[in-house]
Amino acid sequence: MELSEYGRAIGRGWLVVLVCLLAGIGIAWGVTATAKPVYQSTVKFYVVSPPSAGQSSLQSLELSRGRIASYASLIKSDKFVERLVSSSSTGLSATDIAESVTASADQDTLMLTVVVSLPDPAKANQVAREIVSGLNPALDNVEARTQSGGGQTDLNVVAGPTAETDPVSPRLALNLGLGALLGLGAGIAIAVTRRMMDHTLRTPEEVEDASGLPLLARVPASSEAGTMSDILNRRQSSLLDEAARRLRTNMDHLSALPASGVVLISSARAGEGKTTVALMLARAWADAGEKVLVVETDLRRPRLATELKLGNALGLAEVLAGRAGLSGVIQKTASDRLHIVAAGSVPENPTELLAGQTMTAALGEMRGSYSRIILDAPAMQPLSDAALLAVQADTTVLVVRYQSVTRELLSASLRNLVLVKATVAGAVLNALPLRLSEGRNQPPGKPGKLRKQNKPGRLRKPSQRAKGTPPAVPAEPAPVKHSAARR
Repeated sequence: MELSEYGRAIGRGWLVVLVCLLAGIGIAWGVTATAKPVYQSTVKFYVVSPPSAGQSSLQSLELSRGRIASYASLIKSDKFVERLVSSSSTGLSATDIAESVTASADQDTLMLTVVVSLPDPAKANQVAREIVSGLNPALDNVEARTQSGGGQTDLNVVAGPTAETDPVSPRLALNLGLGALLGLGAGIAIAVTRRMMDHTLRTPEEVEDASGLPLLARVPASSEAGTMSDILNRRQSSLLDEAARRLRTNMDHLSALPASGVVLISSARAGEGKTTVALMLARAWADAGEKVLVVETDLRRPRLATELKLGNALGLAEVLAGRAGLSGVIQKTASDRLHIVAAGSVPENPTELLAGQTMTAALGEMRGSYSRIILDAPAMQPLSDAALLAVQADTTVLVVRYQSVTRELLSASLRNLVLVKATVAGAVLNALPLRLSEGRNQPPGKPGKLRKQNKPGRLRKPSQRAKGTPPAVPAEPAPVKHSAARR
């Protein structure tokens, strides 16, 4: 993932980020509200060891530095704490006092700092005062001054004991800031992780890398493609029209597509917009002066007759079953150069009809009357109908819907085409955000180019391919993880 993709992942997951941010602030507020306030009383001692007879000032200073660390430990010792308990009227136990007192020694400045932290500010101050009054006498009991050769050590109070009126914890502003920071970090982590765990194909580069095929067109998500009738009606120039013209141009330069060529348009799973792309390409060819026939070959779930409001209920199924001739099922559209053959009624054996000699004969008759024949095929998964039709077509175009198909599912569809030795022209990325669609600049450093392909085998006749034409599909794609198909 590039840096820009991280930003888009966070933008798409803004709701998760916001919820985590508010949750972090709420938890911090709750913890602060339920926590007991703690007050501190601080006292600082300056350690002085006057030089004795025969000692220099430097020796006395080093003696103080050597002893100051032991004084910090003395304050936490059991005997000293017991002395504080016996002389204190606070009612605190030895454990309470031991846990509330901290002492630190600085050998460079000879400063001994004692901090008493308790929920009651008066008790904290009282314990600190008792430490001040009892620490020097405690030193007299534990040090053998006459045998140590050093002078008497004095702990002089230079600050405190302080009597704080404001608690040192919890700190509301600090806790809220930390809660917001942790919540924000958690939200960003969740959003980025969700994007990294999402293996659906999004960008043109991802589709090309996953399939090994060139990208023939990038179709934007547009309200103009809301219905099939809208696609066939003339519109002003738009990104949708530009995508159709780009696809038409790339298809016109395929050496595998002869005059009166048959193009099969399918997708890995249902609901990726293959019918939309088929009608877009058909209209673009008709606008360029070609005589085009669109054939709906999804005999299991016919849609064209209903959505285009075609008057004739007969279709391809009747032709393949021998109940009607091809000329009797061809229906006209608003364009004189664009005709439609709907699927017709749902037969009991659609796969057998599509694989039979009648289908081959029907395609031959279509080639004699039209310069371009487009087969709107079923999805590749989980049925075999599209693979059977791909054998009879001159070339196949796979439609990949943005953020809908995984790399594994696309690879499984390509494997089916490899097994039947079909020719695949390339892929069309459908329903793209405007920033990735035709007419928009490609990301910096991502120029479109055809990648060098490995030869998977003889899908048609590789020697007949002109230099620079789209390569055949790759062999040995990754195994598929089947998911529920949608139309």
